[in-house]
Amino acid sequence: MRSIGALVLTAMATAGIATPQGRPVDWPSAGGDARRTGWAKSDVRITRDNVKDFQLVLKSKIDGPAPGSKALTPPVVIGLLISYKGFKELGFVYGNSGDLWAIDLDLNRPFWKTKLNAPAQGGPECASLATVPALTPPAVFGRRPGGPRPAGGAAAATPRPTLPARLGGGGFGGSRSVYVLAGDGTLHMVNSSDGSDQFPALKFLPANTKPASLLMTDNTVYAMTTGGCGGVANAIYAIDLAQEETSPVSFPLAGTDPNGTGGFAVGNDGTVYIQTGSGVSDPASGKWGNALLALSSKKVEQKDYFLLPKSAARKNPALNVTTPVVFEFKGRDVIATASPDGRIVLLDSKSLGGADHKTPLAQTPVIASSQGGITGGLSTWEDADGARWLAAPVWGALNSAFKPAAANGAAPNGSIVAFRVEEKDGKVVLVPAWASRDLRSPVAPVITSGALFALSTAGQATLYGLDAATGKELYSTGNQVTVPASLTGLTLANGRVFFTTTDNTLYGFGIFMEI
Repeated sequence: MRSIGALVLTAMATAGIATPQGRPVDWPSAGGDARRTGWAKSDVRITRDNVKDFQLVLKSKIDGPAPGSKALTPPVVIGLLISYKGFKELGFVYGNSGDLWAIDLDLNRPFWKTKLNAPAQGGPECASLATVPALTPPAVFGRRPGGPRPAGGAAAATPRPTLPARLGGGGFGGSRSVYVLAGDGTLHMVNSSDGSDQFPALKFLPANTKPASLLMTDNTVYAMTTGGCGGVANAIYAIDLAQEETSPVSFPLAGTDPNGTGGFAVGNDGTVYIQTGSGVSDPASGKWGNALLALSSKKVEQKDYFLLPKSAARKNPALNVTTPVVFEFKGRDVIATASPDGRIVLLDSKSLGGADHKTPLAQTPVIASSQGGITGGLSTWEDADGARWLAAPVWGALNSAFKPAAANGAAPNGSIVAFRVEEKDGKVVLVPAWASRDLRSPVAPVITSGALFALSTAGQATLYGLDAATGKELYSTGNQVTVPASLTGLTLANGRVFFTTTDNTLYGFGIFMEI
């Protein structure tokens, strides 16, 4: 039997053969990264020209979860694992049954399955949500994995601190932990090679709560609870795994119920951003309805806040709540989120809303009609020319006064709308670029190489490939899926786009891997 060292050397020597179109990439969390951008920067297998050639490349029935719109997650992906069965690209899917599956994405079959424990109790609504697992993000030259940028843009010269064993290993192609939340609130670090617990589970959340997000960045795991399940008030939690003796900390979200798909985003400096649900904001008493909060890294203590504008005309205020997205623009972090009046607002990370906490950096016109809204999450990317874009999923018709530069047909049920982020006369502006074809209950899109992928979830789920510059349709899965899609999001990795459906099936559409 070859040694692990020999396997690694072989992997490095043959990486070009195993992946002729580029080194495999990971998709480590909901939204693809801590900023929740939905952007795969380096998926060289996909181009705008070959989207038309997409095919069904994976269909896997997952047994166990109680069917529902949030019963099964899309996969987080390790692009290359050197396992005891050879090179593997694995997708990790979690269900509300408390089961975690590793799917061999190349061979279209299960690799292993493990049950963590019984799912959360407390009624159907509290037990109906599966939380997307998380991986340690891949290392980026000059910064810690997923962590803040070093000062001056260069790696710090100070020696690295000694970290606990649970944060070691996992080098090129090696096994590493898949972070998963169990129904009893414990955080499991599951071995990606065989599904065993690599380390003892850690007490993280109260039992029987409903977690809505999980993220690992800068050696810290974050999660959020919603729905007031288990008799516990909603909160955002953090646990610093770099500490030998770990102890979770939390920030209460009293009087509100956040419901963005990804929950929250983490900026390049480690600041945590979260949009709260409908309710009344009273900073003096710690009530945070209709607000965007900035919390400190690791300790989740309040740093700043923005009070979102309200609208009495909205028929369903829960629709205009999204997971924020963070992007760099002109040397600073900018946060984008939806507002209750059906707009998108941009906020400056240095001061979210000025002295009155109500003044945005920029905002769009009202996008959604009063019957609909922007929901779930936003996405952002840069095109080949370096221009910054932002896209939002809209449920229901667009506001009749909203006129993007390009339309792609009537869209009475929903659509994706896209904006260019520009600077004019020294001010940041959002320029409406295009609106997509009609979509039913779309989720936040994913983007790579000039192509944007949008999922129409209601009725018969349909995945569309669109030109990211114009919204023009390049590809559609047509009638290949006959049931609704889950509302848990999309994954894009290594030439394929993945999603799950309400009958607990994992689908992958894309470019077949070259052998």
